[in-house]
Amino acid sequence: MTTIVRDDDIRSGTPHIDGTRVTVLDCKRRVIDQEEDPHVVAGEYDISMAELFTALAEYYEHRDEFTEQELEFATARREGEQRVQELITETVESTKEAD
Repeated sequence: MTTIVRDDDIRSGTPHIDGTRVTVLDCKRRVIDQEEDPHVVAGEYDISMAELFTALAEYYEHRDEFTEQELEFATARREGEQRVQELITETVESTKEAD
């Protein structure tokens, strides 16, 4: 039987298919968001269709939690991009000043 597990040492504790590094959100993003063929996704991840659909069932059972997690990821990504942009701007300005 396929189970969804959490392990802080695997994908930062994101729920994933036991015995793999494939997360529930990996499956959701490809099958639901990108509308890819489930057979193709399962094949590329080297998981069974049962494992794929168990992950999708987990997503639907806990949709609010996963939506919140995706929002947190998006916020962290935007903040990281902003920090990088600030560092680039500072570097460019300091380079101009040095010239």
